[in-house]
Amino acid sequence: MTAIDTASAARGGDRFDAIEALLARYPRVDADELAELKTWFRKEASAFEVASMASKEAIHAPYRQFRADHIVRLRPIDMVKGLAFAAAIVGLLLAVFVIKA
Repeated sequence: MTAIDTASAARGGDRFDAIEALLARYPRVDADELAELKTWFRKEASAFEVASMASKEAIHAPYRQFRADHIVRLRPIDMVKGLAFAAAIVGLLLAVFVIKA
């Protein structure tokens, strides 16, 4: 079954099981399967599903490696968001001090 077939056929518990099977083979997954894992963790999975996946002893090592390789890392967009937030706070503080002066 291809990654596209897996994505379209697997729903709910089946989807969870399909992702677990992909994680069990990590890092020996192809580019489409890796994209499927990233999408599930970043956009589809609930916090409960992620916690459930993380607690499975059978996939502990591949889950930790996948997480370190692709989830925990700061992406460029994350850095831009952080810098924008910091700039907004600095601007707000400057505005407050200029109004008081």
